[in-house]
Amino acid sequence: MHTIPSKLSNLVLAAALLFMLASCGVAKRNYREMIYFQNAKQVNVPVRLQLKPTVIQKYDQLMIQVYSQSINQEQAAIFNMTSGIGQNQNGMVNVQQGNTLAGYIVDYEGNIDFPVIGKVKAMGLSKSEFIDTLKNNLKAYIKDPIVVVRYINYNVTVLGEVNSPGLKNFPNEKATVLDAISAAGDIKDAGLRKSILLIRTMPDGTIQQHEIDLTNIECYNSPYFQLQPNDVLYVQSNKIRLRNANQDPTIYRDIPLALSFLSYLLLLNSVFKFIN
Repeated sequence: MHTIPSKLSNLVLAAALLFMLASCGVAKRNYREMIYFQNAKQVNVPVRLQLKPTVIQKYDQLMIQVYSQSINQEQAAIFNMTSGIGQNQNGMVNVQQGNTLAGYIVDYEGNIDFPVIGKVKAMGLSKSEFIDTLKNNLKAYIKDPIVVVRYINYNVTVLGEVNSPGLKNFPNEKATVLDAISAAGDIKDAGLRKSILLIRTMPDGTIQQHEIDLTNIECYNSPYFQLQPNDVLYVQSNKIRLRNANQDPTIYRDIPLALSFLSYLLLLNSVFKFIN
């Protein structure tokens, strides 16, 4: 009985070792692709979130409350789209439980149709600017008017390689890329954390696209890290997912078989050498 030639044995052993080393390298790269903020310890420059006011857009739905700083709130009642705002015994404004404030929808031209006043421009203004506009219009009807504006539809859409894609609502009117990713159940292993695609519709109707790198702690410095209502986040598939999608699925069955065959050959060679 003859043993496997020494050169063939060495070639088989070298091939097995090279395959194992390549597998370790791929696994290491795959692991790094799933880590957030990889350079956090190396960055010495302070990282700051750049907060910007939210800008009102077409089709936004706004809850608007109007009342006066005076005790008499009757003059403000006509401007509120609910009976839930009333006056208590101390003359303070309160919202009764069980009543839902209706919303004003910003129309195609960027206006809302407000009682008595008529059309008021809203699109392109921040909330504070819009509040000032309403106050100026209300001064003729209310003494020292106070206006509260809130978004009813502060929504962000998250799509792609996340565990729970869909429309996410943020009642606190504040959302960052991480807030949206968290609301979507985090990114799957197959998701590309290095290039999160942000799609934003501007007040003039134009579409902007930006990429956020969540593997870099400096993404906090990006002016696009803070989200605006109606933003869309798309988590793209990483190289692992794309490579697997393009490969024949039988390869995953054949690789273990090939490794088993190589191991069997090496074992036979060792046995034959021991016998001889």
